Amino acid sequence: HVSVTPTNNHHPTRMTNPPERDVTDDDWVHVPANPEEQAADTRARPPLPHVDGTPAALVRRFFAAQERRVGIYRRFNDGFQIHFVSDGHGLDGRRYDELCREITAEMSACSLEVIAVEEALKAAGCEAPAACIRVVQMGEKVKLNMTCTLQVLKKSCAENKWTWQQPPESLDDAAASAAAAVAAAASAHANASASLSARSTDVGLAEGGGAGLNPSWANGNFKPKCEAHPAMNARCKCFGASEGDEGATEPTEDDFNGATAEATLALEDAVVGINEALQELRYELADLAEDEE
Repeated sequence: HVSVTPTNNHHPTRMTNPPERDVTDDDWVHVPANPEEQAADTRARPPLPHVDGTPAALVRRFFAAQERRVGIYRRFNDGFQIHFVSDGHGLDGRRYDELCREITAEMSACSLEVIAVEEALKAAGCEAPAACIRVVQMGEKVKLNMTCTLQVLKKSCAENKWTWQQPPESLDDAAASAAAAVAAAASAHANASASLSARSTDVGLAEGGGAGLNPSWANGNFKPKCEAHPAMNARCKCFGASEGDEGATEPTEDDFNGATAEATLALEDAVVGINEALQELRYELADLAEDEE
């Protein structure tokens, strides 16, 4: 959390120090919008774009990048809704994957530009506006993660294939086995949207306010646990999986409801944090513009 102290009436709160940066964290984390693509937080960050100008000009450039990011989110959410309710008449899987790849590239470009602005402000000794931008980036990381997670939850639930979604009379042994197989496939699909969230901003969830929140099954990682072979991490043959396979099982209704509630709360908290940091940055911009006159 960023420390804040009361100052004058013009600034109800002021960020006095930028958040601590863990030297082991990459500044840039690629977030694949494709649910089938695994996150790769250790991927090397591309070079930052060149930015220059006065501190006020740099902050204005950040706000322009943030506006573009808002537009990208709108396209992403609209595309998902069309794909989700299309029933075969909207975005098909291939076209939706193409949209996800475009969103990935655009989000990453915005993130790189914002990081470049932050670094330029710090180099100019403008720690307060740089701290505001850092908080926005942290919030955007969580926002994107949770947006993708909620999309996965919504689409997986809409498949209506989990055993607890079936009427009792339809769940004979064969149907239950089939439902479990479908659930495993849904768990694998979950990497599509949820992966977008792992890579386009710059820090991990633990830094961004959603510490530890990772509804694992929604991200394709809901695996059975074998008490007899805990070191095997669900890859033991007790679950009928060969060495190297990672078995999957369906979530319970409580798993689903809990993951949805956690992701929704984390998303709301991230948006609040972003808006507060943006408001503080507007105060900083007013001061910088006044100093340049």
